[in-house]
Amino acid sequence: MAVDGVEVQPAKKGVNPGKGHHHLLVDVDLPSDSSKGISKDANHVHMGDGSTCKELKLSSGKHVIRALFADGKHVPFNPAVTSTVIVTVK
Repeated sequence: MAVDGVEVQPAKKGVNPGKGHHHLLVDVDLPSDSSKGISKDANHVHMGDGSTCKELKLSSGKHVIRALFADGKHVPFNPAVTSTVIVTVK
């Protein structure tokens, strides 16, 4: 993944203006409250190591994957820095 206007850094570097890391939300909506941290479970994949690539193991069928950028405390930027793709696994 690539992102314009912000810089990717590991979560352990804390909260710094214009810097953060990626999260992948699989088959779930964007958080309704952007002031809270993103959940961490099978549908909310944290990429807090600062990586920009992730292989997902998905079941067969249609999936909605949302990339969401957040700060070092996993709180999404406001306005959201996000993109969505729909994939079909055969």
